[in-house]
Amino acid sequence: MAPRSFWKGYLKLSLVTCPVAMTPATTEGEKVRFHTLNARTGNRVVSQYVDAVSEKPVDEDDEVKGYQQGEDTYVMLEDEEIDAVALDSTRTIDIDSFVPRDSIEWVWYDKPHYLTPNGPVGEEAFSVIRDAMASTDTVGISQLVMYRRERAVMLEPRDRGIILWTLRYGDEVRDESDYFGQITDSKPDAKLMTLVKKLIDER
Repeated sequence: MAPRSFWKGYLKLSLVTCPVAMTPATTEGEKVRFHTLNARTGNRVVSQYVDAVSEKPVDEDDEVKGYQQGEDTYVMLEDEEIDAVALDSTRTIDIDSFVPRDSIEWVWYDKPHYLTPNGPVGEEAFSVIRDAMASTDTVGISQLVMYRRERAVMLEPRDRGIILWTLRYGDEVRDESDYFGQITDSKPDAKLMTLVKKLIDER
């Protein structure tokens, strides 16, 4: 059974819009998770919000978001107010541009997601966008709020769906020349090269 989508919104290209759903393409289900325990009792440790001044625990019903204006001054906001000022990219994948599929190197790829039509109504528009990218060998570039931050994303047509890749920012990618440039550019021994090629063929 396919996992449920974690995000629903709209895919938009100019006047063409369709409802879509997104599901992570990878899973961490097999990942070992650790809990913090009390070494003396073996019991789990539970985190709790505490008032910074009174040092008393705060009930979940009393927790609100706040925007800091000064050193100790905050403006409290309700969830409805936060939603009202949310970026358009929170629920809409508005394709800004198209680039050749091979123009973005693998090192910029972050997390893959499956993008599918959210219901039969949007299938035709979805298919048009997908097939147009496939026939021109291009990928779409957009911005989308994911994991609490606005990220650049790439839309890659794949079979009957679209792979949405989150892309890394410039400060997250290291220049390969800083590392590979230190390797001596020497010609390997011919006999050793022949031996290694033979090993590759045998594997």
